[in-house]
Amino acid sequence: MSSAPPRPLSPDEQRQLSAGQHERLAARLIEGEEHALAAWVLEQIWDFDGALASYLKAGRVLDALRVALELGAPQSLDVAMTALERAAASGDAPLDEAVALLKRRGRHIEAARVMSQKSDDPVARAESLRRGGALLEAARALAGAGMPREALDVLEINTGPSEPQLGASFAPRHALAAQLSWTLGDAEGTVRCAQRALRSAGPDSAGIDREAVIRALARALGALGHDLAAQVALQGLPSTTSRDVSETPARGRYHLRETMPAYYAGAAYGAIDRVTLREVEVHLLLSEHQELIGGTDAAHGDLRDVLEAFATRANAAARIGHPAIRPILRFEPRVGLLVLPRAEGSTLRSLIRPPGMAETPARARALVCFMLEGLVAAHARGVVHGSILPSQLVCDAASRPLLGPFGAEQLAGIVATRTGTLEELMSITAPERRTGAPATTASDVYSVAAIFVALMTGELGGGLAQLPAGERARLERALAEDPEQRPSAAELLRTLRVRAPDARELRPDQGHDSASASSSATWARIENAGLAAVGVTIDIAARWPDELVDALLAHDHPWMQPVLDRRGRELVLAGWPDGTRRLDAKTEFEQLVPLRALETLPEELARPVRENMSAESWVLTPANEWMLALDELLRR
Repeated sequence: MSSAPPRPLSPDEQRQLSAGQHERLAARLIEGEEHALAAWVLEQIWDFDGALASYLKAGRVLDALRVALELGAPQSLDVAMTALERAAASGDAPLDEAVALLKRRGRHIEAARVMSQKSDDPVARAESLRRGGALLEAARALAGAGMPREALDVLEINTGPSEPQLGASFAPRHALAAQLSWTLGDAEGTVRCAQRALRSAGPDSAGIDREAVIRALARALGALGHDLAAQVALQGLPSTTSRDVSETPARGRYHLRETMPAYYAGAAYGAIDRVTLREVEVHLLLSEHQELIGGTDAAHGDLRDVLEAFATRANAAARIGHPAIRPILRFEPRVGLLVLPRAEGSTLRSLIRPPGMAETPARARALVCFMLEGLVAAHARGVVHGSILPSQLVCDAASRPLLGPFGAEQLAGIVATRTGTLEELMSITAPERRTGAPATTASDVYSVAAIFVALMTGELGGGLAQLPAGERARLERALAEDPEQRPSAAELLRTLRVRAPDARELRPDQGHDSASASSSATWARIENAGLAAVGVTIDIAARWPDELVDALLAHDHPWMQPVLDRRGRELVLAGWPDGTRRLDAKTEFEQLVPLRALETLPEELARPVRENMSAESWVLTPANEWMLALDELLRR
């Protein structure tokens, strides 16, 4: 009950209250349009209906809500809540006080309803809904705020294989759980929750969108490889058309958009995976042998054996998970279907051109070392590649060559032509392989070394004699005619990954630009440099607030160190390639580095960057370009 009147009472008004004439005084106050005081008077005699009407006329929505709670009638509370929401729409409502009042009275559902009227924490709103027993609404609030994991937890149902909670009341929760599981990448959980939603809803599909649940079920079944089951699920829809069925993974999962060079065999296409919406490469290895697809003729058994052997070795290498080895998204030897992620770059063959990389050997070493790291991981598990040809090595977005499916040399028997030219085969393939010997780890090492020579000289037929003496000495053993004399992939990796010289060790005529030749520029060593590194992990310093970091990283400038991943206050940054030099802390850098690059940033970002950067925040890459080193700037 309100403890004080809206204004002091006059002596006459006090006499009337003392005489018990509350209703007469309230009526007179209403005639004088003093509705707030009239409502207070009516509260004194517990006339909450009259008080509610008067508070609403006075525009006192919080007091109206208070007396509606005293009444306890759903209709009265709804009238007060509606008035509160109307006031909120006009920007004149004490929402925080209303939420606090409702929570004190245990009205968590209504509190969440008020929170929806203002920009509030979705977690707090969902918690109010949860405490009020509205689990489905709480989960939807979190899902709408982009918090699918938290929304799934709020539903309080088991998405695992144990005994589920069934019943019509659980059907909408299972349906939402199926949607959230798919968002989180849990195809198995999607299947289980979708099936439980259908079982709980029964034939009438009460409380759920049956068609949406069935489509989610079919999509998840297809992602798990159960193509036939996905088609059966879709055929259960009254509105299913032939187009619906054809879009299941077995018949049209991949929307072919363009033709591509067939790196391995048959035909290749750039495509979109309709299930994951991911860009992929679809290789139809048996496009030249259509009679094999779906056939059982024993005469073609040898070709099927080739595909099975290729699949075994390719899948074994892909399971290693090394970034230099292209992953395999799907491989079905029976029909010759190979699906790979879409490569962002061109082939390594395009980088072999005059005049070569003799002037920038660090770049050639970085490219080759990246491949060698993948080979080291594969050879350690007894897996040999066997077909390392520049025309089959596509590059990623960072221009790093990726090792394609291992064992591709076995496909030579099922194709009429090969992507690799005769010149490639003669200059890159190991001598013993040209005479029909099987692929070995030594033949892989030879091919990588030959690719390094080609990159340095700019031509496939280039020889060791064209290389500087230092580079020639590193490769002589790897290119030996006798496989027994060649080093292992790990030994070659250690040989090629040499430390870039400190700038102070260079002769004056070796400087790449004015900065390196200047006596005012001194350099600090960068440890573990090389494109083969997967990244540099740092913790963001406390002086950089999240919103400032978000804004800074949103500006994708070529002079800023690339960000590979972010996990809260932890960043994974691209490593520096061999030959990169960092300014020493004592260097007067203002006249050396392009501070004008900061002019492209808004002032609210440029100011903290200027205040926190030092000489060590700038590096000079092998391409003679200055870059802002976030691995130093953001952890200061």
